[in-house]
Amino acid sequence: MNHLELQALRQLFFMSIDEAATYITGDGNVIKWQRWEKGELEIPNFVSERLQAMNVKRREQLDAIIEKINNRIGNNTMRFFPEYDDFCAAYPEGGYLGWKVYQSVASELYSDHLEHLC
Repeated sequence: MNHLELQALRQLFFMSIDEAATYITGDGNVIKWQRWEKGELEIPNFVSERLQAMNVKRREQLDAIIEKINNRIGNNTMRFFPEYDDFCAAYPEGGYLGWKVYQSVASELYSDHLEHLC
């Protein structure tokens, strides 16, 4: 993964640099993350792997929902959780990164006119 791909995936999940440094690397080192995104430091494999795993989960969720839409199952309305606590109430096992994946999926489906948000 190069520095531009790192930045693109972070943004795809609506994460600030501070959130990424906290929840992806676990160390909260914002300066190091900024240097990765500028291409000044090599990105550790575990960071790339974690973001790629999130992206795989995102694609799986998108595909599953699109399949339901194509089979006319459901009402084409998806919940949107602007607040993490609201997501946790609905999906207690989801976790912070799960929330970010979910929001990214919901946003794409809405932007593609496949789902309404509620």
